[in-house]
Amino acid sequence: MKINLRFSQNWWVPVVAVAGLISTASFKPEEGMFPLNYLNINDLKNAGIKLQANEIFNPGEVSLTDALVRVGGCTGSFISEEGLIITNHHCVYGNVARLSNSDHNYLENGFVAKNKSEELSVSMPCKITQSYEDVSSLVLDGITEKTSPEERANMIAANIKRVLEKEKTANPELTVEISEMFVGKSYTLFRYITLMDVRLVMAPPLTVGQFGGDSDNWEWPRHNGDFSLVRAYVGKNGKPAPYSPDNVPYKPKKTLKINPNGTQEGDFVFIMGYPGRTFRHESGQYLRFQQDIQLPVIQNWYKTYIDWMKEFSKTDVNKRLAFAGKIQGLENTEKNYRGKIQGLRRTSVVQNRQQQDIAMRIAFPKGSKEEIQAQQVLDGIDEAWNIRRKQGRLFYYSNVFLNNESTVGRLGLEIVQAKFNLAAVKYKRTEKSMAQVIAEFQKEALKSYRFIDAKLEKQTFEYLVDQIYKESGKTGLFKYPGKFGSFDGGLKSDMRKKLLKSKMFDTAYLGKMIRQQPEKLILSQDPVVLICLDMHGIETTVGQNWQQTALKLNSLMPQYIGLREQFLKSKFIPDANSTLRLTYGYVRGYSPNDGESHSPFTTLEGIFEKANTKEDYRLPQHIQDKLIKKDVPALFKDPKTGKVIVGFLYNMDTTGGNSGSPVLNDKGELIGINFDRSFTATINDFAWNEQYSRSIGCDIRYVLYVLKYVSEADHILKELNFDIQ
Repeated sequence: MKINLRFSQNWWVPVVAVAGLISTASFKPEEGMFPLNYLNINDLKNAGIKLQANEIFNPGEVSLTDALVRVGGCTGSFISEEGLIITNHHCVYGNVARLSNSDHNYLENGFVAKNKSEELSVSMPCKITQSYEDVSSLVLDGITEKTSPEERANMIAANIKRVLEKEKTANPELTVEISEMFVGKSYTLFRYITLMDVRLVMAPPLTVGQFGGDSDNWEWPRHNGDFSLVRAYVGKNGKPAPYSPDNVPYKPKKTLKINPNGTQEGDFVFIMGYPGRTFRHESGQYLRFQQDIQLPVIQNWYKTYIDWMKEFSKTDVNKRLAFAGKIQGLENTEKNYRGKIQGLRRTSVVQNRQQQDIAMRIAFPKGSKEEIQAQQVLDGIDEAWNIRRKQGRLFYYSNVFLNNESTVGRLGLEIVQAKFNLAAVKYKRTEKSMAQVIAEFQKEALKSYRFIDAKLEKQTFEYLVDQIYKESGKTGLFKYPGKFGSFDGGLKSDMRKKLLKSKMFDTAYLGKMIRQQPEKLILSQDPVVLICLDMHGIETTVGQNWQQTALKLNSLMPQYIGLREQFLKSKFIPDANSTLRLTYGYVRGYSPNDGESHSPFTTLEGIFEKANTKEDYRLPQHIQDKLIKKDVPALFKDPKTGKVIVGFLYNMDTTGGNSGSPVLNDKGELIGINFDRSFTATINDFAWNEQYSRSIGCDIRYVLYVLKYVSEADHILKELNFDIQ
């Protein structure tokens, strides 16, 4: 389907969004993932909520926030008094894959613990927000306009450390974090209870939880049951503790009430959760860099890497399971980035912000302090981003991909650094001993040497090195080509041949060498290590330049945001940053393109219409048999249509991290689980608009339906106070 996005010319204009200033004239959701102290309860009441302010957040007392948890990189919520948490299937996907093998394929077949002793430990620590406090004055203490970018960064880091140390002494039982709300301008301290022992209780079969696969990812209509259940445990004393068979279920202060009556088009809904990162207050140069360089480079690399993993694991079930979590995560990001690229290129987001920046240069009285400041700030931002534009592709290949996606590349760079550290010992340029250097290398290397597939590692390393050599020549930073590659032709042919014989792609050999002969490995002349000598120099140079531009931008952004607020005569909502937020709106369909209109609901019938028409719609017969039920109880049916609702659509402002967030009705009751956005809403990270931004949830009635008929988990339904015959 070809998508043509059409927008008005002024949809980007930011909305006043501080407490007491939110517009209530039309009761439409305004742009914003609101920190709780930015909300105005009167606006929420006018919009449709029936709760009081202290029912939403009430430090020291029980409120909705006590039912919310940040679980892994997602959001979850307590739905039973025995610590049962509901979140998305895609949030537990990687853990389920790691627990699976060809004999017990929980990813494919689903998992249900028949009792608590069968629940499986997962790596998904949970955080519950207890309170928050503005600490901006403490974090920025001593900083003036004359403070250099380097000094500013060091002072902020030192101040944050000081505040956290004091806070940890006062509240040793809590996790405390300071989150930057506006870059270099506003900081909030959050206090959390952290639950470390979390166990898998239920995951639907893959063909239910991820029905539609990548074809339907970031798309509407949707028909997947993207939910799973985990349980939090604590020690017998009721305090958070690491996993132990003796631990007991956590007793939450608040649980969400499940409302099986569902919702109707036009109903008020709201979400509370922990959205990840948005970038709505950045400069036009930042947005242009995203559009032209960062997003395309990362999207292209992820697509390449995903294709390799699929190719190398297509005939090996265990390898496919080992790759599953990585593939699922990267596919999600790759398609998200494709949507962002399309959104930025087909809308005027970038152009409008750049035009704002140009207009801001002349918006203030000539010769005024504000005009001089605007010129200096915007000149500085332009200079920093021009440097990044020249070096951006090289930065991602050398400092990001080589370190994150190539296990061998990361280990090779660690070996090279250890070589330099041993040389420093030899020439007495460090106080460390040789034994200390070797021990430090060994400790870090043990974290990174394991990999799944030697063929994938070889292809990844060679490809990235090839790109790094080629991109190095385009930057003008390096006068002479590397020893083992050229700026125009990439990795030299003789080194490609030598790589075939490298022992660095033998994980058993590496494990043995790191544990038993780390010094010999450091002194190795293996082709990978020799190439990484070149890579280390490139990575270091580009990384240092990147850090310098980061320091400069971080010192300029507080001034830039202040100038924009003056220019637009508005106040901004802080960008999302994985801290607790609330967004509200309505169940609503949309028309993303001319002649294209979408209902806000999908039903069980749509699953069978799609079933087995393509690989992503694979639905085994035994799952179909479980889904097809005659005489379905009224509990599961939409009262208007008599159909089983699967997914629904709403115009709330969400982003990554809102996965698993509870969708709540006007009384704060659970009616769905948020799991995605429409493809046209992937641009939400940069801008939100009611016309095209839609979020997607799994209807709570379908959750109950799957628990009853697919997973046959009556004991879980009983725990949720549902006795369905």
